[in-house]
Amino acid sequence: MAARRAKVLGTALALCALAAVAGTHAAVPASAASCPPPPTPLQPFTPWGDEGQYVLTTGGSFESGTPAWTLAGGATVVNDNAPNRLDPPSHSLALFLPSGSSATSACVTAPQIRGIVRFFAKNTGSVGANLKVEILVKGKTYLAGTITAGSSWTPTNILPSNAPNYKGAVTYQMRLTAMGTGAAFTVDDTYFDPYKSG
Repeated sequence: MAARRAKVLGTALALCALAAVAGTHAAVPASAASCPPPPTPLQPFTPWGDEGQYVLTTGGSFESGTPAWTLAGGATVVNDNAPNRLDPPSHSLALFLPSGSSATSACVTAPQIRGIVRFFAKNTGSVGANLKVEILVKGKTYLAGTITAGSSWTPTNILPSNAPNYKGAVTYQMRLTAMGTGAAFTVDDTYFDPYKSG
């Protein structure tokens, strides 16, 4: 009996260990209590004719010391930087997403966040590849669109998601997925619209 209990306990501990390891590679729904409020709104896309105010997604500059995104499938932080006039001169990192990889932002919480995002990107892989952009609100996933991007750094289009107008404080994350044979994208300075959804 004691030997059987020890075996059961050992199996349970092994499963817990596997779950802990798996958790480092899979994004899980965030709780509002663990998500910071958004930073001060900025106007990063004014040089491209967009006067809208945005806030940086948590960890969205990918610089050392910022909150880490959950990376999978070979996504990694590399030495590169978008032409964002609001970046300090010390900024030198960006997110690289090869085919099939994904990256999910750390969370933020605010009242009635709109599901609108915009960021800097460039395509360093196949011309026909796509980068899928999703937002995660209250643990649910909504499509914000797909982009192709050119070979040089440019802002994406404004990407509104199909998320409903949530009431009260919501948790908010962004997920990027590189799709297509030979896909390869570099992304930097990911923003969302901080205004209330009404």
